Amino acid sequence: MGTKSTVRFEEKTADLPGWTLYTEMFETEDAVYLELSGVPADVTMIDSVWGHPPGTVLLRLPTATARQLGLVPKEWTRDQWWFEE
Repeated sequence: MGTKSTVRFEEKTADLPGWTLYTEMFETEDAVYLELSGVPADVTMIDSVWGHPPGTVLLRLPTATARQLGLVPKEWTRDQWWFEE
């Protein structure tokens, strides 16, 4: 028997990665875990040197993954005015 309790998940498709949002049964804090499978993500712990509180995490995700997770609205597009000629 596992200790994970799934909150939400998406199976990997040809175009999008898979992910699972879950809780741990014996976790004493109010926390969830996000497990990404097949995502080219960069994870950075941001130190308090830049004024962020300790423990701040910056997670760089592909927009398609963020959209799939519901973090980015479907109609949103990145403003790329600085790339225009």
